[in-house]
Amino acid sequence: MFARRAVGPLCLLIAILLAPAATAGKVKVKTYETDLSTTFAAAKGSKIELENLLGSIEVLPQPKGRDVRIRAHVTCEAVEATEAKRLAEQVQLARKDEDGTVKWSVTFPDARLFRMPKTGVGSMYSRWLAPLVKRKTISTRYEGRAVEVGNARGATALQVTVKIEVPMDLSLSVIQHVGTVEASGVRGNVALQVKQGELHAGRLFGDLRVITEGASARVWSFNGDTLSVETGSGPIELLEIRSDRVRIDSARGAVNGNKIDSTHLEASTGSGKLLLEGLEPESMTISSDAGDVELATELKRTKEGTIRSATGNVTVRLGTFASFTLEANSPDGAVKGSGVNVEVDQFEKNAASLVRGNGGASLSVESQSGQILIRPL
Repeated sequence: MFARRAVGPLCLLIAILLAPAATAGKVKVKTYETDLSTTFAAAKGSKIELENLLGSIEVLPQPKGRDVRIRAHVTCEAVEATEAKRLAEQVQLARKDEDGTVKWSVTFPDARLFRMPKTGVGSMYSRWLAPLVKRKTISTRYEGRAVEVGNARGATALQVTVKIEVPMDLSLSVIQHVGTVEASGVRGNVALQVKQGELHAGRLFGDLRVITEGASARVWSFNGDTLSVETGSGPIELLEIRSDRVRIDSARGAVNGNKIDSTHLEASTGSGKLLLEGLEPESMTISSDAGDVELATELKRTKEGTIRSATGNVTVRLGTFASFTLEANSPDGAVKGSGVNVEVDQFEKNAASLVRGNGGASLSVESQSGQILIRPL
């Protein structure tokens, strides 16, 4: 009897203790939004840098004149409207001229923890980033201090979406720590960097360098002298590329490329799969440490190429008419051919020599322990 009488008060006590927590979880936050903008003139060849912590940067062309225009939209959430307003108003566009470069940065409140506001969840940036910051906390250094972006309790909820319009023939560097970078229609020497998020670049002309750490990178319709794409763990996608030199490097992400026309192509992965189709380089060096490699080419312009994977499989699909000489070797694996029309066809278990026509491309295909397959397009 005594034990049963104690149950009621105990349950009541637990309910009282949990009630504030349940209520706190339903507290409505207040949102404050504001806009910032600045305009300045930039001569041809000027060097400009723009850096943002959390949000997005969109790079657009300025078709008339030599003015650069930067617009920023600030969104902040807090329990109290006055606090949201106070935090949002601490965000500024700060300029610093250093070593011939005009450096712009978005100043954030002096806090260590940040999170993405719930406002604007339907945007592309938010759809991709929201699951990411729920899974893990992203650490970076910004404005000389260590900060973290995630979903921690008590974190400052603030994001800034930036648009920068630039005239042609500038040297532009864009750094987005967490979020999205988009660039289109710009000509010049452009460098785009995202630490965690997504990067999209299309219809660009000149020189382009793309660097990401844990972000995906997609580049399409590029026409220029040099294209360099480097990622840590994010995938790379390239489409309709015309460039004198193309360099692709992914430590752990997959690489997919289609319609790449270049004088020299260099592509490598650590462990991700490398798939390149519609290749027409004069020379190419394609390699992977542990991932599979597959490429398809008509060999219309190719003079020489090396294709290798240390432990992965290698598949080479060749055009029907182009002349070539191909040597394949896999000491601890196997070499196979399927349906390739050649004049000299010498196959062994671990090696093969194929020749079609006179001259043409000289190809070396290697894998230490994987399977090598040579087949037609």
